[in-house]
Amino acid sequence: MRIRTKFTLWISLVSLSTTIVAAFFVYIELLEEPYKLIDRELYEVAGAALNVVDFSHPAEIGGRLQKLDYHINRYWFKMIDSNGKALFSSPLARLFDIPRRSDKGKFFIRQKISLAQLWIDPGDLDELNEVTDDVVNFRVVTVSRDTPSGTFTVMIAKPLLFFDIELQELRSSVAWGICVAVVLVFLASYFLAGRMLRPISTINHHIRMIREQSLDRRIPLGDSRDELHVLSTSLNMMFDRLQYSFTQQKEFIGNAAHELKSPLTILMLGHEELLAGDPPEKVRQELEKQLNTMRRLSRLVRDLLDISRLEQGETCHRQPVRLDQLIGQVVEDYQEMLQARRISVEIDTAAASLAGDPEQLLRLLINLIDNAIKYNLAADGRIVIRTEKNNGQMVLTIANTGLSIPAADLPRIFDQFYRVEKSRSQAYGGSGLGLTIVKRIVELHGGSIEAASHDGWITFTIVLPEMS
Repeated sequence: MRIRTKFTLWISLVSLSTTIVAAFFVYIELLEEPYKLIDRELYEVAGAALNVVDFSHPAEIGGRLQKLDYHINRYWFKMIDSNGKALFSSPLARLFDIPRRSDKGKFFIRQKISLAQLWIDPGDLDELNEVTDDVVNFRVVTVSRDTPSGTFTVMIAKPLLFFDIELQELRSSVAWGICVAVVLVFLASYFLAGRMLRPISTINHHIRMIREQSLDRRIPLGDSRDELHVLSTSLNMMFDRLQYSFTQQKEFIGNAAHELKSPLTILMLGHEELLAGDPPEKVRQELEKQLNTMRRLSRLVRDLLDISRLEQGETCHRQPVRLDQLIGQVVEDYQEMLQARRISVEIDTAAASLAGDPEQLLRLLINLIDNAIKYNLAADGRIVIRTEKNNGQMVLTIANTGLSIPAADLPRIFDQFYRVEKSRSQAYGGSGLGLTIVKRIVELHGGSIEAASHDGWITFTIVLPEMS
């Protein structure tokens, strides 16, 4: 899972939890306040009823209660004396009884009752269609008062018909609000995570662009002195050390190869002079074996020098080059070897110019054609060389018959000293650097190279920018 997704999910989860907890407390607070108002209303009605009644004349209780400013008939109302006898009951109290709870002064009770038996404010009549149940919740308050005539108790209850509907709407609104908040938080978190991680993506992009041939590139440092600035600075310091190490390594290889070149030349000349002196047969064989070994070593030194120069140079000296003429020149140089191996060459080249380095392109063709000869069939092999123009590019194809290269080895044949078969180094000679040099020359010219092997053919396809 990506960091951006993790960040978004965690922030959304924390926000959801916080929102639910906050909504719960807000809902409780919103719920308690209306209950306080309802209880205050019921206590006021009960207190007014107890104040207006003359308990010494029970027969006048009903008449006095009906004259109250509060409409007793809207409530479930019952007044009880100390013996538990009901002195007055409202019409609603005559329909059902609410048992008295001595342990609670106020409580809730649910009662099944027809809506037609309840007093409903004319302004709430249009909301009756929202009522889907005939079970009504009542808020009950009990108030007692001690008098010389005894203890009198008022039980009063108010139906919370539309209050429950409003609570349901409030719960739905809170739920929808939480859902909307979660969606908004998720989108905001995803956007903010992208903004926060954008510098890391930029750093990652620059790191991918820094390769062996572009170690001089560095990660740009922003103006903010935050942790990412420290990370970029540390990475740049690491690339400085890597570039220094690579430079030292390349210079060492070049210097070592250059120092080996002269002694090897002297040794080869000495062996050739000894062979020219007509030594005994046994000595001759030993001298020829040593001379062949030194020639192989000389080729390796030459390739090391070439690849060192190519890797240290980031550009090539471009000038107009006729690729078809270079191909003809290389094939002509190998004509004797081609005839000895009975290898036929088919050339189909277009007269086109490239902007490139003639020496490097010549070395590229020599390495590829030399490989095509060495790794061809033992006899009656074929080599096909073609060039064609394609969208402002020159496509060079060199194919030869021979043993197929396994698919797993194809991506690695351009690596230094890599061989498909380890025994080939002795059977065919070579340093194992030829294709590495070819790839480096192609890269310096801004092109690309691919290798394919199928149906007994090995094909190298090179795409180079055409002369503008």
